[in-house]
Formats: sequence, C-alpha cells, structure tokens
Amino acid sequence: MDRQYLLAKMTWQEVEERLKECDIALVPLGSTEQHGPALPLSTDHYIATQFVHRVAEMVYDDHKVVVTPTITFGFSPHHMEFKGTITLSEITLSSMIADICHSLAQHGFRKIVIVNGHGGNETAISNALHDMQGNIDAKVYSANWWSLVWDVIKDVATPPMYHGCEIETSVAWYLGERVLEDRRVDEIGNELVPGFVVPDMIAPPPHVSTSYNFKEITESGIVGYSTKATKEKGKIIADAVFERLTNFIKEIAKL
Repeated sequence: MDRQYLLAKMTWQEVEERLKECDIALVPLGSTEQHGPALPLSTDHYIATQFVHRVAEMVYDDHKVVVTPTITFGFSPHHMEFKGTITLSEITLSSMIADICHSLAQHGFRKIVIVNGHGGNETAISNALHDMQGNIDAKVYSANWWSLVWDVIKDVATPPMYHGCEIETSVAWYLGERVLEDRRVDEIGNELVPGFVVPDMIAPPPHVSTSYNFKEITESGIVGYSTKATKEKGKIIADAVFERLTNFIKEIAKL
C-alpha cells in the first residue's frame, strides 16, 4: 500500500484527491548552521523533518496529512562566524513562510502547521503569522518542538539547555542524525555584560538582553552539556513530541 504523504512526491491529481480526505498540511522548518564539534549543520532541519515525517506516518490511517518539503535555511546571522552556516534575512524567511502558506491555502489546505526546529526563526514566523492574519483562507499554526515538551525536558536534562546541548544532541542522536560522539564538549557560555544571562530553552527570558554572535559566548559553538547526551534521553523527549503533536493534529482535524 502506498502511504504517500510527501507533497513533492505526489502528482497534482493525487493532491487534488487527497484534499477530499484531509485539508491539513505540515511544514518542517529548520536551519543550516553550526552546532558545535559533534553535530552537523543539518541538525535543526533534520530534527524538524524527522518529527514531521514520523508523525505523518503515525496519523496516516485516520488523517492523511500532507508534508511539504522542509525549509532547510533559517535566520542564523548569529552563527555566521562559524564556517558552513547559511543564513536568510529575517524578511526573506518571513516572506518564504507566508508564500508557502498562501500557496497551500489557494489549493484548499485549511489547516497549516509549521513545525520549527530553530529558535532563531521565531520572530520571522511570528511576523509571517501576523502578516497573514485576515489575508489567508486557512488557519496557520506554529510549534517549536521543544516548547511542546518543556516539562519533559526539564526533568531529564541539566541547564543550560540552549544550543548543541544535552537535549539537542540527545534528540538528534535518537532520531538518527550523525553525531561525532568523541567530539562532544561542555560549555556553559560567557556573560556578555554583567547581569546578562545566556538564554536557556526553558528558562524565563533575562531581565536584560542584547544582540550577540555565538563567538562572543562560546568557543566551541555550543552552550550546554553535550557529553551528558544519550539516545535514551532523546527517546523520552521525542516520544513526548510524537504524542503531543499527533494529539494536536487530531484536535485540529475536528475543526
């Protein structure tokens, strides 16, 4: 049986038929940027892609969602001092997200879910959502995979959890990403100014903030304890993401 959910692998007639069954489209979004000595540049978009593809498979019998090609580039100027990083401008990324959603809506997709794998994309996503409000015949949702399961993350990992850290390494490793195990390092990050605390995935935002590039806060490119990463921790977190994302799709399917 052909369990096809990848939009790019479908013909236009197949998409037309699929829309008679399900009007939900999933859009994986990530970045191509440094993740320290142990993780590849693909980490953010790899994780987002894996979550979306596996969830699409999980819900297929009841909800035949469609998955768009992954947006593999994000807003990453703060990583540009590390070789290999590719960044879009924030306005370019925001426009790309809006254009993709408008295209999907024009064809009849009425619920669009952006699954984001890179924290630096959040402002561009927010701008796109606000620009589309009232101008698109669809409801567009956005979810950072780590935000879906912050309560699980805080129970299995050691702060700081920010970039190339215990959590990101564990999840990527469990999902099958290339991890150079012997090159994992720990670095908690430097203060930029007195009172400025390096951000954390699950911590409240700092009282004082400033713009920065990653070379100012970390030599290795990571902030966190990647040596504490395990596939077992990755499985705990990934399983929670799978459960909550599939439940969300089931809920919006009722709308």
